[in-house]
Amino acid sequence: MALFQSFILQLIVQGIYFVILARTFAPEKYGAYVGIIAIVSIFIPFASWGSEQIIIQNVSRQRSTFREAWGTGILKTLVFGSIFISLILIVYSFFPIPGISLEIVFVVALANLIFLRLNDLVRDSFVGVGMLGYTAKIMFLLSLNRFFGVLVLIALFDHPSLLAWTNIYCFATFCSAVISTYLLVKQVDYPKFVFSKIGKDLKLGFSFAVGISAQTIYNDLDKSMLAKLSTLESAGIYGAAYHILNVSFTPILSLAMASFRNFFQQGVSGIRGSFALCKKLLPMSLGYSLIAIVGLAVFAPLVPLILGSEYADSATALIWLSPTIFFRTMHIFAADTLTGADLQRVRSGSQVLVAIANALINFWLIPLYSWRGAIWATLISECLLMIVLWSAVYLYSRKSA
Repeated sequence: MALFQSFILQLIVQGIYFVILARTFAPEKYGAYVGIIAIVSIFIPFASWGSEQIIIQNVSRQRSTFREAWGTGILKTLVFGSIFISLILIVYSFFPIPGISLEIVFVVALANLIFLRLNDLVRDSFVGVGMLGYTAKIMFLLSLNRFFGVLVLIALFDHPSLLAWTNIYCFATFCSAVISTYLLVKQVDYPKFVFSKIGKDLKLGFSFAVGISAQTIYNDLDKSMLAKLSTLESAGIYGAAYHILNVSFTPILSLAMASFRNFFQQGVSGIRGSFALCKKLLPMSLGYSLIAIVGLAVFAPLVPLILGSEYADSATALIWLSPTIFFRTMHIFAADTLTGADLQRVRSGSQVLVAIANALINFWLIPLYSWRGAIWATLISECLLMIVLWSAVYLYSRKSA
């Protein structure tokens, strides 16, 4: 319940934060911001090398592993996060996006690959020990800090630049990481740093990271491709619609996060255990997804009234994107069923295949149809992932029986 309430508060705060940011920046500048966030997001899972999921898996099954798991996660984040920040800067210097400086890329990468990952380690550590109330607080804290950040932006600058916003965004994320770390130390324990453990579970961590990165690719790659292959304005129009879609999916995410620990515990007995939990969660979630799709279609015409007339096409984009909620609801629980049963490699492999397909479809459709092509690529990819993951669940369940 606490996690759900936190997500509702996040919906309100993120909604206000999003409206202010979208109205402050025209679609072109907002599209530039969305594009660089999308590029960096692909590497976020590798910055901690899957440490968040390893913490939940290990600690949910054996509480005594907490200190070492958290400490190792921090060390991996500092090491791998720094490596990927350097790689992003090197690659971006050769393949830049017009309107986005290298300094902006560095600040966003620092915020998301170091500070955000440290904050997420705390969030998932609380999940692992079963203290979901504090998980909710950590998630709301991040949204609240960024909300205050955007208020500072419009208070200090008459015509704010993208660099000014990304600097404030980075500082807000840093503050969240510091406060959340303090809370975890106070409520649970200190981390234990064992440098020799950095190389432990690299194979499992890579499997987790690949799966989440692939998920990020088919969710966010289209935004950076729109910025590069089409126009920044089209990226802004599509990015605004996608943000609203993500907000409407928040209740499903809250349920999935609250139950993720249980999937590992039920999965000790194999896929039959984790699948039994999936069957309990799915009916209510699908009911919400259908209601959300109808709600988005009804309220989509209000988008240009709230964000401004420049975002009129975002209303159309939102209606066409709305079925994605149903596909995501179906495949998120199928994916967690596989992960809980220690079949993460199957999940990751499926997500990688769909990510490749998504990239190819976007390369084909975006130059031809701009943001409309990105929508079709998203719908096809989400539907394909649903089919592949549920086929895997069915096959392994039959094999187990």
